[in-house]
Amino acid sequence: MSLRGWAAGAAGAAAVAAALALVVVATAQRHYEGAFAFRMAGTTAAYIAAVTPPPPPPPPPPAPRAPRGRRRTRPPPPPPAPPPPPPLSLPAARSYDLPSLLTQARALRTLPGWSSDVEVYFGTAPLVDATAPPLSPEDLSRLDAGGHWLAGAALVPLRDRDGQEVVGAVAVRPRPAPHGPLPGGLGFAFPVALLAVAAAAVTAFRERSLRGGSYVGAALLLALATYFDVWTAARQSTDRWLIDTRRLLQEAATRLPPPRTRVAITELAGLVRDGEIVAGEPAESAPRRVRVDGERRAVVAVLIGSQRWIELRSVPAEIEAPGWLLLLLPCAFLGPIAIIGLRWAERTPAWRRHETAMAWGFLAPAAIHLAIFTIGPAIYAIYLASLANFPALVRDPLTWNAFANTAAYALYVPVSVTLALAGALAVHRFRTHWRGRVLSALFLLPYVGSVVAIALLWQAMYRAGSLGMGRPDWLSNPGTALPALMLVSIWAHVGGQMLVFLSGLQAIPQAYFDAARVDGGSAWRRFWRVTMPLLRPVTWFVLVTGVIGALQMFTLVFVLTAGGPFPPHSTDVVVHRIYRTAFGPQAFGMASALAVMLAALLLIFRWPQLTLSRRQAGHA
Repeated sequence: MSLRGWAAGAAGAAAVAAALALVVVATAQRHYEGAFAFRMAGTTAAYIAAVTPPPPPPPPPPAPRAPRGRRRTRPPPPPPAPPPPPPLSLPAARSYDLPSLLTQARALRTLPGWSSDVEVYFGTAPLVDATAPPLSPEDLSRLDAGGHWLAGAALVPLRDRDGQEVVGAVAVRPRPAPHGPLPGGLGFAFPVALLAVAAAAVTAFRERSLRGGSYVGAALLLALATYFDVWTAARQSTDRWLIDTRRLLQEAATRLPPPRTRVAITELAGLVRDGEIVAGEPAESAPRRVRVDGERRAVVAVLIGSQRWIELRSVPAEIEAPGWLLLLLPCAFLGPIAIIGLRWAERTPAWRRHETAMAWGFLAPAAIHLAIFTIGPAIYAIYLASLANFPALVRDPLTWNAFANTAAYALYVPVSVTLALAGALAVHRFRTHWRGRVLSALFLLPYVGSVVAIALLWQAMYRAGSLGMGRPDWLSNPGTALPALMLVSIWAHVGGQMLVFLSGLQAIPQAYFDAARVDGGSAWRRFWRVTMPLLRPVTWFVLVTGVIGALQMFTLVFVLTAGGPFPPHSTDVVVHRIYRTAFGPQAFGMASALAVMLAALLLIFRWPQLTLSRRQAGHA
C-alpha cells in the first residue's frame, strides 16, 4: 500500500468514526429536546385546565305576564329555544369557556422568556393560529392513549375539567437553542471531530503507524467532547423546563379562578405532575443543583406573591447522560481500531488476512450477541447501581436473609460431590459391563432433563407424600422448605458432576493401579493413595463450579416456593431477591446494586476456578 493510500485510508476511517459520534450526539440532542417538549406540553395542558373557567350558565327564561281584565288575550308566544349545548356535548361544569380559553391560549405566546411555540386545539380547531391546519380526527383519537410527536411538535391531550374526556390538544414546538458555548450555537463535538480526522491523516502520513499516540489522544478528546455535548443537552432540557414552568406558576398564581389574593401551594403543585413544589426562600433566578435527602435535584426559586417564594424541583436529566457513553466510546475509538486493522492488513500476507477474515466472520455473531446481551447490560447494571443504593441494601434485613439462605443452600454441594464421586467410581468399575451403562444412564437422566420439569415432578411428589402422611407440605413449612430444595438440587446435579469425575478417572493411567496392586495395596489404599491425589484438581474444580452454580440458583425457588413460605422468606435466595426487587416495586437501581454485590462474591469463587483451569491446561 502506498503512503498516500495509507494516509487516505486512515483519514477515511477516522472520518467514519467521527461521523458516527456526531450522529449519536445529534440523536441525543433530539431525544432531550423531545423530552423537554413533552414535559412542557403536559405542564401547559395542566395550566390551561386550571386557569380557564367553565362557561357561564345560560340566563333564566322570562316569567309570563298575567292577563288584565276581560281583554282578549293573545296566544302565548312559543317557548324560547333551548340554549346550545356546550362544546363537545360536555356538561357545563366540565367544559371550558371558549372566549377565556382563546385568551389564555394566545397569552402563552406573550410570556416573557418563553422558549417554545404553543398551539392549543379545542376539538380539532387551532385557537392561537387560526389559519393553521386543524388536527385530524385520527390524531385526536390517538391522544386517548397519551401524547405523540406530530410535525415537529409534542402533542398531548387537553382533557375536560374533571380529567376524563379529551376535548382538545396542546402542541409545543421548542425553539432552537444553542447546544454549546462556541459561536453559532455549535458544541464541542464538531470542531473536535475535525481535529480528530486531521490528526489521523497527519499521523498516518508522517509515521504510518500510531506510535506517536496523537490520534489516540484525539479520539479520547472526541469521546469527551461528544459526551460533554450530550450532557449539556440533557442539563439544558431540565433547565428550560424549570424556567418555562416558573413563568406558568407565576401566571397561575394570579389567574387561578376564583380571584384571590393568596393562592395555596397545593393548587400550584397540581400543575406540576413530574416535579415537586415546596415552600422556598429567595434565591438566584438561575436553576441550580442541590442535594435533597441524599439525592441530586435541579431546583429554581419562584416568586408567587409579595414575599412569597416556592421552590420547583425536578430530577436532573443529566443523571442518565452516562448511558450514552455505551454508544459514544465505541464510535470514538472505532477510528484507532480501524487504523490498527489497516496497518495490520498492510504488513500481513494475503493468505493470513483471508484466514483471519474468515475466523472473525464466524466469531462476529457470537461476539455481537455477547456485547449486546451480556456486556452491555452488565455495564448498564453497574451504572444503575449507584453508591447511594448500597447503604440501603446493607440496612435491609431481607438482603442478609437472602445471602444467609444462599450460603445454607450451597451446603448441598459437598453432598452432591461425594455422591457424584461414588457414582463415577461405580460406573468406571463396571465400564465394560452392562451394569455400568445402566448406572450412567440413571445418573444422567435427571441432569439432562428440564429444570422446570424436575421442579414440577418433585412438587407433585412432596404434595403426595404430605397428603399420605397427613402432614403439611415440605415446601410450605419454613423449617423444611430449604432442605427440600437442596434434595432436589442433589438429584438434579449429581449426574453432571459424575461426568467430570468419570473423565478424570479415565485420564489416570492404569499402570498406577497395577503397580499399587502389585505392592499389595488394598482397594481402600489404592483409592486414598492413588485415585484421590490424582483426582484432587478435578475435585476442586467440581466443588468450586458447584458452589458458583448454587450461588446463582433461581429456577427451583421461582417454581417451587417463590421465595416463601412467607414469612419468614426461608427460601428467598440472592438471585430471587434481585428478581423480586427489580420486577416487584420496580426498584431497578437497588436490584442492580444487589446484582453487583453478588457479582463481587462470584468473582471470589471464580478466581480459583480459573487457576485450576490454567493448571489443568498446563498439565495437558
